[in-house]
Amino acid sequence: MASYGVPRREQPRGGDLKVKIYGEVPPLASSEGSSVGSNPKIYNRIKNEILSNVQNIEEAHFALYLFNNIDLLGVLKQVARAGSVTVTSLPLSGYDERKIGRAQKIYDELKGGLENFKLLIYPHMYVWYGAEYAGGTPSYSFHVKVGYITYKDGSSKIILTSCNLAPGDPYHSETAVIVDDPSSSTPYSSAFKEFFNQVEQLAIPWSHYSNSVQKLSKQLQLAFDFAFIGKYNLKDWRGRFLDNAFFTGPFITINNMGSTWYARKKIVDLIMSVEKRLLVAAQHIHDIAPFNGYTGETLISAIIEKKGANPSLEVKVLKQVSSKGLADKRRAAFAECHLSYAGIEQKANKLVHDKFVIADDTVLVTTSNFTATQFGWGDHKMEFTIESDYRTVSDVVDVALSLFGHPRDLVTINPSRSRRSMKEKTKVTKLDVFAEVNGFIIIEDESLANALAEYFYKLWNHSLSERVAVPR
Repeated sequence: MASYGVPRREQPRGGDLKVKIYGEVPPLASSEGSSVGSNPKIYNRIKNEILSNVQNIEEAHFALYLFNNIDLLGVLKQVARAGSVTVTSLPLSGYDERKIGRAQKIYDELKGGLENFKLLIYPHMYVWYGAEYAGGTPSYSFHVKVGYITYKDGSSKIILTSCNLAPGDPYHSETAVIVDDPSSSTPYSSAFKEFFNQVEQLAIPWSHYSNSVQKLSKQLQLAFDFAFIGKYNLKDWRGRFLDNAFFTGPFITINNMGSTWYARKKIVDLIMSVEKRLLVAAQHIHDIAPFNGYTGETLISAIIEKKGANPSLEVKVLKQVSSKGLADKRRAAFAECHLSYAGIEQKANKLVHDKFVIADDTVLVTTSNFTATQFGWGDHKMEFTIESDYRTVSDVVDVALSLFGHPRDLVTINPSRSRRSMKEKTKVTKLDVFAEVNGFIIIEDESLANALAEYFYKLWNHSLSERVAVPR
C-alpha cells in the first residue's frame, strides 16, 4: 500500500521561524515494524532534520521514551563530533523483551563513556488505581519523545513526535513537528529550554545508575526505581509562552495547577473555540471519567458539549482500537457510547499512533494520549510489594535514595504478610505525584492545519479504518 505524507508547509512566525509538520501512513509489510521503529519515513524525516546542519551544532538534547535505535545512536555520534549530546531515557528495566536487546547494546556502549555524549536515566515510577494493563505493578512515567538542538550561530531546532523511534514496535502511522527558530527566543524555545534544564537536573547519569543496580534482580531494580520521588524539586511554570508549548510531569505545575490538568484544560479550551471543524486522532481517546478530584471538563465532555451546541459542526474522532480490544474497557466504552449518542463519528484503525487535534485553523501535536491516565494528577499514596526480605529491600532503597539525593523519610518499608503464600514479601510505600511526562505544541496556521487535515482524512478513509460499533 502506498504511503502518504503531509505536504510540507513552512510558516513564518517571528521573523524567519519555520514550522513543519510531517505525517506518514506506513506500509503493511510486517507487524514487527522496521529496524528504525514503527515508521521509517518519520524516522528518516527526523534523522535528516538532525543531520541537515550537523557541523554547526553546539548542543543536542533529546528526551526519548525508548532509546534502542542503533541507527539513531550512529546519527547522534555524528552530532557529538561537532557539539555535545545528552539523551534522557528509561532504565533497561523499562524495556520489554522485544526491545531490550538493542537497548542493552546501546547502553553498554555508552556506559564506558563517549566523548561529548551523555546518557541520563529518569527512573520515576507511579502506581495507578489498579489498571488491568499494569497488572498492579508500577509503570514508568516517561512518555515523551522530543529534541532541542542549538547551533553555534544562536539558532535552534525543536523536534516533537508521536513516534517512539524504537525497533520492536509494529508499523504505525506517526506525526512529527519541527520548528526552526533563528533567534532561539520564541515561545517554543522557551518551553523546550525550561523542560530540558529541569529534567536533566533530575535525571541520573547512566554510569552511576548502572553501577548501583547491575547486581540486582529485576524485582529489586523495580524497587530501586520506585524509590525515585517524581515531585521532588517541583517547579511552577509561568509565562506567555505556555499558550504555544508546554510539558507535563510530576515535577511540573503550571500557574499553580497540576501540569497534566493544565494540558487537559488547554485542549478543552481549544475544543470549545471551534466553529467549523474538530478532528481528533490518537492511539487512545477516552478521557471521560477523571480521578483525584478533578472537577473541570474532560475532552469527551467538551467534544459532546460543542457538538450539541452546533449539530452541523464537523467532528471526527479516530483512534487505534475500540473498547472491545482493550483489557480495561470501562472508560473507552463509556466514551464511545456518549460520543455515539451525541452524533459524533468515530473510527478505529490499528495503524494509528499519531496524537493531534485540529481545531479550525489551529493544530495541537503532542506525545500524550487523550486518556484519564495521561491527564491524571495528584498526590497519591503508592504501594509496591515485592517477593524479598525486609532487610534486602531496605538496603536497596537506601542506596537508591542516596543516588537520587532524596530524603529517607519520603519512602517507608514494611514486611508484608500473606496467608496464601509462605514467601517473604516487603511493601515499599511513597507519597508522590501521579503524572506522566509529555510534550505539547500548539500552532495556529491555516495551511498547516489544512495539510494535517488532509493527512487525517487519509487515515479516516484508509482500508483498515472501521466505524466504532456501539450497541443501541
